[in-house]
Amino acid sequence: MSVTLTPDMRAVIQSAHLCFAATVTPDGMPNLSPKGTIRVWDDRHLFFLDLASPGTRANLRGRPWMELNVVEQLSRRGYRFFGPATVHTEDATFTEATRRVLGQEQLPPPAAIVLLAVERAAPLISPGYWRVANERAMREQWRERRAELDREFEDYLDGVEPFRVPR
Repeated sequence: MSVTLTPDMRAVIQSAHLCFAATVTPDGMPNLSPKGTIRVWDDRHLFFLDLASPGTRANLRGRPWMELNVVEQLSRRGYRFFGPATVHTEDATFTEATRRVLGQEQLPPPAAIVLLAVERAAPLISPGYWRVANERAMREQWRERRAELDREFEDYLDGVEPFRVPR
């Protein structure tokens, strides 16, 4: 059974632009990996480009199930999406997904595309809503907090060596 993605789900995914993919390793351990290219494929599927996740691909080969968590940071709400996932390389899905994402962003070529058939979806809502009047108030509160956190991290970066991706 599949879930039809709602306009709200689509809006959160578009705004968040980041999700966390949960898979299970061959030895039964959880694996959580950030994915910065989450997109809606159609009314019942989500996808992301696998830019550097050989572990996620390997996990899906053994256990083709995945949960994606998408949270819009300022609103502090989002969704959990669960279902079977397929890995695509050098096929029509790979070509179309790559075209959709690389038409919007400058990224390295993906190793694969992961397509999730959404069988279950559930909202993720911060308990912070117990203390605020509405979503606009939540967003304003977190806009201010986000600016404070950014300043703190910038101060930290001033005192350390620049981060470089190992090659």
